[in-house]
Amino acid sequence: MAIHEKRHRFKQDEIIFKEGDDATCAYLIETGRVLVYLNEEATEVPLRILGEGEVFGEMALIDNNKRSATCKALTDVETIIVTREQLLDRIHESDPIVQLLMRVLLERLRSQNERIRSRASEVPFNLDPLAFEKEEAVKRIGLESRIAIALDNDEFIPFYQPIYDLATGEIRGCEALIRWISSDNNVIPPSVFMDVIEESTLILRAGRVMIEKCTADLPKMQTRFGHVEDFFVSVNVSGRQFLDPRLVSHLDECRIKANVPARQIKLELTERVMTEGPQALATLQECRKQGYMLAIDDFGTGFSSLQYLAQMPLTDLKIDRSFISKMCEDKKSLSIIRSLIHLADLLGLKLIAEGIENAEQLVMLNGLKVQMGQGFLFSKAVPLNEFMKLPLKFNT
Repeated sequence: MAIHEKRHRFKQDEIIFKEGDDATCAYLIETGRVLVYLNEEATEVPLRILGEGEVFGEMALIDNNKRSATCKALTDVETIIVTREQLLDRIHESDPIVQLLMRVLLERLRSQNERIRSRASEVPFNLDPLAFEKEEAVKRIGLESRIAIALDNDEFIPFYQPIYDLATGEIRGCEALIRWISSDNNVIPPSVFMDVIEESTLILRAGRVMIEKCTADLPKMQTRFGHVEDFFVSVNVSGRQFLDPRLVSHLDECRIKANVPARQIKLELTERVMTEGPQALATLQECRKQGYMLAIDDFGTGFSSLQYLAQMPLTDLKIDRSFISKMCEDKKSLSIIRSLIHLADLLGLKLIAEGIENAEQLVMLNGLKVQMGQGFLFSKAVPLNEFMKLPLKFNT
């Protein structure tokens, strides 16, 4: 939304507004993070954490009510002020159906806050009915803060899993997988932090870190695997990143700095990107126009739509490990793999099989003419120094 850029800065732990205040404006976060919470008997009940690019304080402007929650700065925060007039002018210009949906959503949000508040008085003996929710919310907020600090301290790095040509055994490239090496040198598993990163604006920071480090590492890999034509590194990119208008320019900046061509960088996206709308599709098309390779990951495991698939400028299709793990015993899984192979052939896409763990799977995939594969049969994901020691070929 086009707005006059009047800014306001808040210090860490500063209250931005309190529950029950009159609303004068909303805020667009440029940098930093904000906590939205309810006050319940001198206890903070966290509702959500907001970060870069998100708007808060708009509810009371739209429905002309008091503030329904309290907001404070978790870090130093810089915001752009959104005035009542700027917001309401755009709402009034919108479709009547959109206006109706917005009112319904606001009513639901306020009702949800009231239900959270009222539950405390429904339980006798001063028991706290929100104890579990509070504990989980506090844990999540604490983990978000730890992740943000870890990003500041450069604790996230890529590990690389090799991708091989299944027919010749020759290495073709690798997939970069994010890993957290804490300051005390412990490896924190992705199951601990990935959901938190992906469901918050931290994904933008983490995504930029991965792009920067992978493009910087690619020339080093080429010194080892330089005989491979167009040796590539695959980087996972989320739907939210494809909505970031700076994604393509950041990619270009990083690869130019590393002096690597766009065709050696492969962006892996999941089916969720298909539902992000026209902006994400436009970014995909721009990435492909610049020469980046695009692979669809986990296809067939979610809400697949062949219509979306036909619209997207993809170069590769990855067969999910859930199908590979069952292909030797389960006829249905094998039938799905055959269908994906046929689909990829019709669309002119290269195939990569994930999660290859034994020789029987390898033999069967070779017989099906799947071009490339990765999995524990060859190697787990390893740090760059170990990746550089991997064999140029596996024994077929």
